[in-house]
Amino acid sequence: MKPLLLTFTNLFPNSVMPTHGIFVKERMQRVLAALGDVEWRVVAPVPKAPWFLRTAHYRRWLEVPERETFDGILVDHPRYSHWPGLSVLHQADAMAAACLSLVRGFARDRQVVIDAHYIWPDGIAAAEIAERLRVPFVLTARGTDVNLLASHQRIRQRIAAQAPKAWRRFAVSRALADRFAAAADLRPEAVEVARNGVDMRRFHPGDPVAARKALGLPLDTRIVLGVGRQVPSKGFVTAAAAVARLGSEVRLVLIGEGSERSAIEAAGEGRVIFLGPRSPDEVAEACRAADVLTLPSEREGWPNVVTEAIASGLRVVATAVGGIPEILGNPPPADGSLGFLVPVNDVPALARALATTLASPADSAQVRRYAEQFGWGPPVCQLADAFRSAFALAQGHPCGAPGR
Repeated sequence: MKPLLLTFTNLFPNSVMPTHGIFVKERMQRVLAALGDVEWRVVAPVPKAPWFLRTAHYRRWLEVPERETFDGILVDHPRYSHWPGLSVLHQADAMAAACLSLVRGFARDRQVVIDAHYIWPDGIAAAEIAERLRVPFVLTARGTDVNLLASHQRIRQRIAAQAPKAWRRFAVSRALADRFAAAADLRPEAVEVARNGVDMRRFHPGDPVAARKALGLPLDTRIVLGVGRQVPSKGFVTAAAAVARLGSEVRLVLIGEGSERSAIEAAGEGRVIFLGPRSPDEVAEACRAADVLTLPSEREGWPNVVTEAIASGLRVVATAVGGIPEILGNPPPADGSLGFLVPVNDVPALARALATTLASPADSAQVRRYAEQFGWGPPVCQLADAFRSAFALAQGHPCGAPGR
């Protein structure tokens, strides 16, 4: 029987939400191709809220099938109990209890390595399952899991108890790796940086007129593009207010959905175009259609949309949070050839940076050349090597390999 790499995370696309966590899928598909003769399955737990607390968000989760094949990948969606706003401290335990027997069945009589993404609750639940089954596990931090949730003392204690037991620990940016190490009470070098990559064939410069026609966007405007969830931490209300200060020909075009749509619309004073959720190919088309990308987030890990934008030859105006400064040069060139970094929640500063960018000609070929360093090759090699070493650890100890 082939060794099994079991990806354990809530961040994975499904038939109801096909773009949810797509960055994990695209990363791990490439790693599996590099690993070769290894089977891959995914366990993506789904929250089950009590019926009287089921908002539209949680009702949508329950539409996800308990087992499906998504893009050729076998994915299980076990349900775990969750009380919105009340059970965050118990989520890892609930998730582990709901998934243990399923994972034990997959792990019986074979070599298994658990690949967990998002530290709380997913990664700690995976760590507890791995400890029960005595199999190696690998943790990857991605953003809010350590930028926000790990600030809670009890969650931080759980992370510090389990993260040192992982075979390897990764984060998608240096800033996030340092926060993960601090939360887990580890030396900084104990958490490795394995950045996300960008698909250079999908994201590339092209004809903006053709791209606008394909997406039904106006041809006679300047387009500021935003891609991401429309929630407070992404800062799109700030972006809309900044665009409203610019010339009447400027529009903010948003891809994604979320609870802040009405507030964004009000702040934008009629200047916002909502495209809703879109496929990766349509996001690439939007990058070719736009004049500049903005990402005024309060916090980030390694935002893929920034590398996707620059691979498309598009300049970026974003906040100096998470891995964004690392992507743009830390600091970016002073001439604005890649874009600008601005403070969080600063509408005037964002408006000035956008106006300066829109007023200066872009060199999309130069921006693209800079982005070529962010291909998938190096991180895939790094991760494949980590999983090979974990399988070597598990060799001869199916469902019973020692932890480190």
